[in-house]
Amino acid sequence: MKRTPFATLIFCIAATLTAPAFARDDGPRFAQDRLDALVAQHKEASRHIAQAPTREQRAQSQMQHPQQELVM
Repeated sequence: MKRTPFATLIFCIAATLTAPAFARDDGPRFAQDRLDALVAQHKEASRHIAQAPTREQRAQSQMQHPQQELVM
């Protein structure tokens, strides 16, 4: 029973010293991946916004010429 506190102490010290070896370092790599994702999202949003007037024009032309919609 006297070895239990000593073993617990050794285990805690070992766990504390080895924890940094298993720690994940996402630092700059994680930041770069996040930045790449945001840039891609911005590019997609810009493309979507650029197409919006074309969609509005299509909707207006369909309202002006409803017969063409039935033919398609």
